[in-house]
Formats: sequence, C-alpha cells, structure tokens
Amino acid sequence: MVGIMPSLDLLQIDLTEECPLFCGHCSNSSGPSNTTRFPLQKLIEIIDQAGKMDVKALVLSGGEPLCYPGLRAALKRAQTLKLPVTICTTGIRDKKTRSPIESSEWKNLKQDGLVTAAFSIYAAPEQREFHNQIVMLKPLSGDAFGANETAMRRARAAGMDVQAHLIPSDSSIADLQDIYDWAVSLECSVLHLQIPTQQGRNATSPRLAMNQCQEEALQRLASSLLTVSGTTFHVSRLWYQRWSGANFNCGANERQLIIRADGTISPCNACKYSTARDQQGNILNPTGNLKAVWESSPTLQAYRSAKARNSVCKRCQGIFAEYKQEENLSQRSTLLPEVRADGMFS
Repeated sequence: MVGIMPSLDLLQIDLTEECPLFCGHCSNSSGPSNTTRFPLQKLIEIIDQAGKMDVKALVLSGGEPLCYPGLRAALKRAQTLKLPVTICTTGIRDKKTRSPIESSEWKNLKQDGLVTAAFSIYAAPEQREFHNQIVMLKPLSGDAFGANETAMRRARAAGMDVQAHLIPSDSSIADLQDIYDWAVSLECSVLHLQIPTQQGRNATSPRLAMNQCQEEALQRLASSLLTVSGTTFHVSRLWYQRWSGANFNCGANERQLIIRADGTISPCNACKYSTARDQQGNILNPTGNLKAVWESSPTLQAYRSAKARNSVCKRCQGIFAEYKQEENLSQRSTLLPEVRADGMFS
C-alpha cells in the first residue's frame, strides 16, 4: 500500500452492457444485443457496503441503466442510506422505438431516490447530424439528437438535476460556446467536458478524435467558459492533467472506483477495459466485498504506486496513452492553469 489509504468518495457501477443505441465511439462496446448484467443481489450488497464506508456519491452507468430490471430496487436501497445517485443515461429504454421515456417515469425514478441524470452529447443543435451519425441507430420518430433533447427536457420537468457530458471531437470543437448555450437553455446544472478514450469501438475505428492543433483550440475555447455564471462548465481531471504542464501523471481521481458489469474493477473510466484482468479484485468472486477490493486489489495498488511516482498507469487507454513514451513532457502547454477539476466523472 502506498501512503495513507484514501477514502472512497465516488463509486460507479456499470449495471449492464445492454443499450438501445449503438454509438460508434462507445468505449464499452454496448448495444442492443449485449446481455451482461451485474447481479442484483450483489448490487444491493455493495450499496449497503458503500453506506458503511461513507461513500459520498453513487453513479449507475452501463450500457443503459434504464434497461436494468433492478434499477428501481437499487435506487430505493441507496435512498434509505441517504446515498445520492446519478445515472449516465440516454433517457431511452425501448430498443424498437428508441423513444425517450415519459415524464411520469422520471418522476417515479426521482421518488425512488434518483438525484441526477447525466446525458452524453456530441454536437450543437445546428450540427445535429453529426450527433446522429455517432449514435447510428435512429428512433422510429424524429432523429437521435431530438430524442436526446426530449429526454433531457422531460427529466428536468420531473424535477431531476440534469447534466450534459460533452465528448468533443474535431467536428464539435468550434461549437463549444453554442453547446454551452444549449445546455443553459435546457437548464443543465453542469456541462462536463469529457475526454475520448481508446477503448471499445472508439479503439478499433475512432469516431471521436482530434489532432494537436484542434486540441489547442479546444483549450482556448474551454478557458473562455471557466468563469461563466449559471450552468457550471467543468473540465475533467484527465483534460486538466493533460493540459497542466508540470508533473505529468495519471489524472484519475484517487478516491473513485469503477466496477464493470462483469465484476472487474478499475480506478478510472480510461482503463476499465484494459486487457489486464485483476481476477483477485473481481468483486463478484465469492469472497469479494467493496472494502476488501478497495484496500487490497492489485490493480488499485499498481495505480496508487504510479500516482505516487508521478507517472501514467500502465493500464491507461485514454488520450494519455499516446504520451506515455514522450521524453519531454515538461513542454506541454499550460493554457488552463486554473481549470476546475473537482467534479465527478473525471
């Protein structure tokens, strides 16, 4: 163990690999035919353990968590423990119509304890066709961008905290201000600037990528939004660490844990689909429990060691991966020395 054991503040569990959409960039390779699900009984056990460990926030992701049959049971258990829950969602459950769920269902989820619904976006309204191309599968009525927007409006109308997660690309960088204004119009509490990862379908045929000049443009545009009032603009830790210049190392949040639908664990979404498998740390093992995995998993131990050495975790499959072998990392740009990096989903 390296230093003092950090507290576990943010726990993310991927409930399922099933999703009504088939996004071309999906790092999880989720889709309508994927059936892997996290066992509900084990999920309830882990939520109970999270309560005992004073976890601050629970994120339920996927795939599409709305497709998980035990979602409401999990929300209710977390609610009894006063554990706030966020879902990363498309707002869509039906694999045939791909229509967003109704406002009444959002109200039920809110009553069950859901606090925040976080939606991924890929383009401004004027460039909606690019979003549609990324999502790939169209709803029976309208288009994918419109379905996403309707889902966000319905969730907000039901009293949900709604957040937007932008995964940028060469096609959306110039529209960052327009995307922010759109998020404001939808009453999103936060617009998160996320980072593409080299995993799943985005590894085999990248759909979301940018070159160095485009990334520098993104930095400048992001910097202009950091002081706005109202909807918060948040830059992920991974971008922040990449852009901060000095002390180049792993940008993951050392107080978070990611659990995949198959039970394998990771310190970060940028390495959760690494080919390296930590079976000792698989939480679905008969002896697996949240506290033991957090304190003793070889994967987490290796990550903490890399963090202490100011280096990049060998499992990293995020946008950091291409910089692992660079010799002169100290010359990285420092356009954003004051970037916020204190939020979730880093």
